[in-house]
Amino acid sequence: MKQLCRLTISLCLMLLFSDQVMAQHTGPYIGAFLGGNSLMNGQNSDNLNNFSLQFDPALQGSVVLGWDILPGTKAGEGRIELEYTRRSNPLDKVNLSTGTFTGGGDITAESLIFNFIGVFHDKKSWAPYFGAGIGVARLEASQLTEAGTPLVSGKDIVLAYQFGIGIDFSLTEFLNLDLGYRFFSSTRPEFSEASGTKFKMDYRSHSAVLGVRVGF
Repeated sequence: MKQLCRLTISLCLMLLFSDQVMAQHTGPYIGAFLGGNSLMNGQNSDNLNNFSLQFDPALQGSVVLGWDILPGTKAGEGRIELEYTRRSNPLDKVNLSTGTFTGGGDITAESLIFNFIGVFHDKKSWAPYFGAGIGVARLEASQLTEAGTPLVSGKDIVLAYQFGIGIDFSLTEFLNLDLGYRFFSSTRPEFSEASGTKFKMDYRSHSAVLGVRVGF
């Protein structure tokens, strides 16, 4: 794992300081991303009190289908894409007013986001970008427990959005390496506690991703 990280960093630095100019692809592309996802602690609430859940970081995966916009168009330089992502984080701790307890189970988010991405080309083999997206997410709380006792379960479909920044590296006219950061969030999903009480939670995550896009 460490060797892969060092290889990725070395490749990105080499491409970053390269003066090689690549032809810009226009038209459709597909891509795949892998990254690390850190789910933020949020303020969660039911009818009785507020508490927080602490999750462990985990891997996430994405696939995208998009379109590279022709440079010089009125829409500007960049791309539009549809992105499917799956994130699943194990519950580590449950923080209640009475203390902190060991958690179990996990929460999974499957999202479908429509992204709008602006790319700032400067006749180099690499280009920074900024993007924003909106869509929906299906969140599932799978057997969340507190010290082995059933706590929360259920599914919900909610509105979701994300922001992202990163750097595109053109390996060839049709092949791009993408190193980026994503902030993902949603409206509060509603689940059910073991007692039947309705439960709402915050869902916000930070992710570092590495991906490959192939134009055709």
